[in-house]
This record gives sequence, structure tokens and C-alpha cells, in this order.
Amino acid sequence: MKTKKYLLRFIYVYLIAGFISNLPFVNSYLLHRFDGDLFKYSNANASFTLHEIFDFKFSPISQRLIDRYITEFHPDTKNEQVYRLYRINPLCFWRWSHYLITSRDFDYKSWKEIEPNRVPYNPENRYQDF
Repeated sequence: MKTKKYLLRFIYVYLIAGFISNLPFVNSYLLHRFDGDLFKYSNANASFTLHEIFDFKFSPISQRLIDRYITEFHPDTKNEQVYRLYRINPLCFWRWSHYLITSRDFDYKSWKEIEPNRVPYNPENRYQDF
């Protein structure tokens, strides 16, 4: 009986913490503070790479940004799809809103699979962050 009571209390606290940490301003602060180096995106040959830093003036990745890259550079069809370079961890409750809003639109691909096909890094290219 005591174990059930403590387990129920733990679940309530976990859900409340998950809800509060996913409020917009709280969430962006937590993502910037704890996960500043985690969220990266790339296409198959790394001619498009994006590093989300969750800064005040930084906008998250969007389909419009990807479409602009495609219209400017006209990459091959296989290089038009953008992948997320991070795995989804459901235990990190402060990332849930980011996962549901942004991450679900992108398939996962490991950087180890992309790096051998990488085009040389060009700091002048505004679509290559790393």
C-alpha cells in the first residue's frame, strides 16, 4: 500500500514538472540552459546543417528555411530531405513540447552516416552552421 502511494505521488510530481517545464518561456530557457548543443539538423551530404541554440532571437527550424535552401542551391533529390541528428529521449520531460512540435517532422539519421558523404564546410554558406 505504501509503495503504491509513493509511486502515485512520484507520477503526479513527474507530470506536474513536465507540464510546467513545457510552458513556452520556461521551456526555451531550459532548452537553452541544458540542451544548447544537442539539437542539430543536416541533409544527406551536409550541405545544409543547422544547430538550434534556443537563443532569444533564434527561430527554430522551419520548412520555409529548408525550401529557401532548395530554391537557392538546387540539390539532388536525395539531399533535399533534412534529418535530425539527435535521438528522442522520452525521459527528458522538458523536451516534450520541442519533440511534439518540431522533431516529429524530421526522421533520425546518425551523423556517422552523413559525415563520410559530407561536402567541405564553407563558412560563407549561410545554410551550413557546422
